[in-house]
Amino acid sequence: MMNSKRGIDRYSTFGLRDEWLPSIFLWGEEWTERNNLGPIQVKAVGSWLEDAGLVLEKRVTPLFRRIRDIYFMEPESAWQIIWTELYHGSPAVRIFCDSVVFDDYLGQDDITAILKAEEPEFKESTLKNPVLAIINMFDHSPLMGKLVTFRGNKRGRRIKRVHLNDPDHHVVAYCLYRLSEELKKREIKINDLLKGEVPGCPLRIFGLEEEPLKRLIEELEDYGLVNIADGVIHLKKTPSTEVLDSYITFLKTFNTERPDLTPDEIILREKLRDEIIESPERLFGERIHDLYGFIRGVSLRELITVFATSDRGLTSEKFKGAGPSVNVLILLKIGDTDFKINFDDFRNVIVICPDVALAGERFELLLDHMTLAETMDEGEHRRIAERIIATWIGDMMQSGFRWYLNGESGVGDRLYGVSELINSELSRRIFPLGPENIPEIRGNINIWKNGKEYPSVFKIFFLSRNLDEFRRKSSSGLFRFLSYLLRDTNGEWIVDEDLNLKAGTYHPVTTMVEGTVERLSKKENVDLVEELRFLSEPPYGLKGDMIGHAIVSFILRTFRGHLVKYGKVLGDDAFEEVKRKIFEIWAEG
Repeated sequence: MMNSKRGIDRYSTFGLRDEWLPSIFLWGEEWTERNNLGPIQVKAVGSWLEDAGLVLEKRVTPLFRRIRDIYFMEPESAWQIIWTELYHGSPAVRIFCDSVVFDDYLGQDDITAILKAEEPEFKESTLKNPVLAIINMFDHSPLMGKLVTFRGNKRGRRIKRVHLNDPDHHVVAYCLYRLSEELKKREIKINDLLKGEVPGCPLRIFGLEEEPLKRLIEELEDYGLVNIADGVIHLKKTPSTEVLDSYITFLKTFNTERPDLTPDEIILREKLRDEIIESPERLFGERIHDLYGFIRGVSLRELITVFATSDRGLTSEKFKGAGPSVNVLILLKIGDTDFKINFDDFRNVIVICPDVALAGERFELLLDHMTLAETMDEGEHRRIAERIIATWIGDMMQSGFRWYLNGESGVGDRLYGVSELINSELSRRIFPLGPENIPEIRGNINIWKNGKEYPSVFKIFFLSRNLDEFRRKSSSGLFRFLSYLLRDTNGEWIVDEDLNLKAGTYHPVTTMVEGTVERLSKKENVDLVEELRFLSEPPYGLKGDMIGHAIVSFILRTFRGHLVKYGKVLGDDAFEEVKRKIFEIWAEG
């Protein structure tokens, strides 16, 4: 039975998501006031952070800072440590780990029934929420593929727990130290761990099987993290957080003595150098996806991010036609490379120059080990290369940076906070007449998500007969945020009682409506679908999200009763079809 004082249904249906972590790490205790999530999401995230031991009484904990440092070097390990903490802090995660079997695909109802069997006093309807929240967390974090896999489509999807047999040995050490803190003893029998008889053991949390666990336990002893005698693991009298300190030190420590290379290896090394200067993806490998995620964070718009290590072939032509997306060029200083490009040539491209460079000697050492990793069947060289890259990424993400955009420049404190800067300031320089210029519209990322027809939005912004009806229909949920499309900075309506724009009002939506009317008034045989394409480009930047559907619906309302096709005035259904085609064209680019 659940012995935690915390409730089991604390997350609505929202899991903790990887995309939210950069913003959470940036703002810390201020995050609840500085985020762009919906209120229910904010409450759910707060519960996850508390249950993961990252926040206590609204203050970040020492664990928070350690997880942050690990996250930007090794995000998968950071998530596995968070999952370990959630076992000890979240009743729903504990039951999932203790009771959901491995290697069988289970539906949402199957998992709910398992929780119900463990907690019979709760209704099934109460238990569905935490199940959905856990599944949502898997869906939006690096735990997917490591702890679980999915089969089937969204609605009828089934989930299977899988065995994670290759975690970093520090993750396993942390798991054991947290277990010892819960058990209030420093000795754990190895056989109990191998059989999974101890709640909170690596088998229950990660599915770590017998042979890999034996190997990792031996590794822990080799690294001095535990002592083993007579089949018993003896843990040191240190807190679990010190294991994370040693992990951070371990990640940043490697042999800096340069290895010897043969003449053939030197040739390969120089070839690698050219490939890296030409294409940074060659340098980062799979880690490039982590970098994209760190930079993207909670961006309201899609970021088209390009990394460059030289100005070879780097021209403004490479960044044409982003439409409503934001081009971001990150200039990575490696070795003695230097950039001689004119930033003013890159119109509407955010150029980012991180303060931290991969210094000359460190770069040469990296090239040595990357070369030997390719020529020798030895994992040590690959591990050293990966550690150099991980340390550089971690240092770079936590460093400051300089930005350049359309003749302006400035600085930022943390590179992993760049998406926040883009949302609040830089995007508005690219789209000065775009929806991000309305503070309340910037305040909820959920209305910026593409992909649906949003028929309810059409009914509100096109079909509402007057302001009273509009108010009623837009008074709750996400529609409440959308209503600010028709309000000024003081919250006053920019439309009259008949939903006609008031004269003399400066507002992004007013500008879009007036621009569209002026554009179409000069033409005959108007093709609305083609003519409204300009709204998807700067300085407006509308896209296929709720905001775009709302504004386009309101603009189309202006032409209601005035457009004729095949001798007939267009009806409401025809206008809705026009809206659908507009967004189809925009999606095609």
